[in-house]
Amino acid sequence: MKILVLGGTQFSGRAFVEQASGSGHDLTILHRSAADPGLPKSVRRLIGDRDPKIGDGLGEIKALIDAGERFDAVVDMCGYVPRVVTESCELLMDHTDMYLFTSTISVYPRYGNEASPDEDSELIDLEDKAVEEVNGETYGGLKVLCEQVVTKYFPQNSCIVRPTVIAGPNDPTDRITWWTRMLGTQERMIFPMEPCGLAGFIDARDLAEFFQHCIEQKTFGIFNAVGPEAGLPLRSFIERTHKALGSKSELVEVDTARLAELEVNPWTDIPTWIPEDGQSMYRISCQRAMNAGLTMRPLEETMRDVRAWDVGRGEPELTAGMSAEKMQEAIGKV
Repeated sequence: MKILVLGGTQFSGRAFVEQASGSGHDLTILHRSAADPGLPKSVRRLIGDRDPKIGDGLGEIKALIDAGERFDAVVDMCGYVPRVVTESCELLMDHTDMYLFTSTISVYPRYGNEASPDEDSELIDLEDKAVEEVNGETYGGLKVLCEQVVTKYFPQNSCIVRPTVIAGPNDPTDRITWWTRMLGTQERMIFPMEPCGLAGFIDARDLAEFFQHCIEQKTFGIFNAVGPEAGLPLRSFIERTHKALGSKSELVEVDTARLAELEVNPWTDIPTWIPEDGQSMYRISCQRAMNAGLTMRPLEETMRDVRAWDVGRGEPELTAGMSAEKMQEAIGKV
């Protein structure tokens, strides 16, 4: 199948390109950097920014279309602003059989702790629909608007996937990598005492396989992609990762109130740990996606692979979570 990927050189996009090209599909990607991203040589690369206000990346695609090319599917990995997504949809609506858009579970507002949102639940309604600055306040709402653009231009042949936190090799966010680094290098590892809620992520490679499955089977609709297991307690996530890595770290359990006193905060200092009022994020249903073919590898496999990748890249400074020094300082005050 001929597949056009908007993005495709970083993390989940890269995982899909490697997965699909490895399965024999004909991949064309549009990306901004002229540097060789190290993808399979069979992948055709178009260089340019898809935003017409910045570059002429869509012109590269238009040239292919004008030469008679058509795509079995378009995979949009980098649509964040509805104006930009509109440009792509308008150009491609008559030249592809399917538009797969990568959204996010951030389209859902915070529900009560016992709620289990599904694909038909209420979505964020962004007050300023003209805003284009993507930040923590606008990200989810902008993705909602982008979804609306996709379903407008592809009402019968769109596939919208809403992933949770994505994990795996090549992760630039380091949110899951932080856990493997700390458990792999520290003599003592801090974690919050119960009740500390749930944990969740989806492996980028599992997400890539689901994308490919949907394209091959012409599966349309909206799907939550969350995992690795329903109702996974954070404590279980930590203990199983500890065992999977063969970690020698002593696990130091600290009351959440004491962590607050030590200025050890959910999410920013301890990635994936979120406050009680945000636990619905980890209760989102993905049954529809599983019924459609989503499968997920064991969390132990993901965590071992992430650790191996981090060691292989030389363990650079992490972009998420508190430093080892701050953690050991906090442990010393417990």
